[in-house]
Amino acid sequence: MGRDARLMKSGNYLSNFLSFPVRVIVMILLFIVILFPFYWLVTNAFKVEQEYFADPPVIFPTRITFQNFTDAVVKYGMLKGLMNSIFIAAGTTIVTTLFGSMAAYTLINGALPKRFKQILAGWFLIQKMYPAVVVAVPVFYIIRSIRLMDSVFALIIMNASFNLPLVILLMIGFYAEAPYEVEEQSMLDGCSLLQRFIFVTTPMVKAGLVATAMLTFVYSWNEFLYAVILTVNKAKPLTVIIAGFITDKGLIWGPMAAMGCVVVFPVLLVMWLMQRDFISGISAGALKG
Repeated sequence: MGRDARLMKSGNYLSNFLSFPVRVIVMILLFIVILFPFYWLVTNAFKVEQEYFADPPVIFPTRITFQNFTDAVVKYGMLKGLMNSIFIAAGTTIVTTLFGSMAAYTLINGALPKRFKQILAGWFLIQKMYPAVVVAVPVFYIIRSIRLMDSVFALIIMNASFNLPLVILLMIGFYAEAPYEVEEQSMLDGCSLLQRFIFVTTPMVKAGLVATAMLTFVYSWNEFLYAVILTVNKAKPLTVIIAGFITDKGLIWGPMAAMGCVVVFPVLLVMWLMQRDFISGISAGALKG
């Protein structure tokens, strides 16, 4: 082995040896950076008032209290806001996933002219390009005129209208990759378009459907703009109630942190329960792209 080859081999060995600890350190730092805000949220939810207002900040609480959660429930209506958030997110997810998947399937396998399908797909893409705030005023007047202000149904309608284009665009990719030979065989067996959609093609894209539904649920759960515009008292979700803790006299840290934990928990639970299908769907979508 020549001198240059030995130097190259020793250099590669040294590089590989140093890269592993460096990667470990970087991963640990990223892990801390990502988890520290969540840790700070949880600890503030259980701190007494003297500790979450302390200067310098108290990293490790010395006293644990559940008073913040009690105040969030009794004084600030956390349970009512939680039920509103669940109804809004679940209703939006069901509506958009059902009608969005049907629309995507029709655009792929329906008897529409190809040019018309392309125009519709482009229109759905345009709908996701402009910010939602540009139509906030017209939406407010329309919802008020049909007497749906401060209702859960108004927020379901608005969330569905803004998430439906995303669901259609995502599901178009999944339905386009489903094997058409199975579709043709079901047509020979006499299946209608609806039967093929329900029993043949949709089961083949289950992972993509689950991933799309989970994304819709998260977007609806975290939605704030139209929730704060279209609600007054009865239909306030948790996102709007949390914003109310920011007052002219300061921040109500304890109950706000407690309610923040309640907001985060359902999303983490859904992601944990459905993580396998979610990862499969996202991976399949990436491969299709």
